[in-house]
Amino acid sequence: MAVTQSYPKPRKLLTKIVGIARADSSTAKCVLPKDSVIVEVTVNQNVDATTDTGSFVLGWSGSTSAILAAFTMATTKVGQVHPGVSAGASIGTKLDSDKTVLSTYTAGSSTAGGTGFVVIKYFVAGPGETLGS
Repeated sequence: MAVTQSYPKPRKLLTKIVGIARADSSTAKCVLPKDSVIVEVTVNQNVDATTDTGSFVLGWSGSTSAILAAFTMATTKVGQVHPGVSAGASIGTKLDSDKTVLSTYTAGSSTAGGTGFVVIKYFVAGPGETLGS
């Protein structure tokens, strides 16, 4: 299709904000609806990890790191961070079903802290639509 004012189609992004806790172990955080396409994920670390770094994964049953794979929470508060190489494989992919987002935290030798929030931005594509249509 030719590029026009109406193509590519304008999108309104929806946002889910979920807390990350050291006690998370396949802990349900939110549900993303079928046909969602995640376009951005940011981590907001608001408490330093003590002694050593901690890390967490964010995904769903069958793909526990679909959104974030082993994101490291640093020993110095880093504020808002884009995940870079920790971004999961499902970012930019249309979801085939409703997905309950799960978080699992690995403290390692960290003794405290290393917590914050994850902001997930997505849109819900219509039937037959993809990220670029």
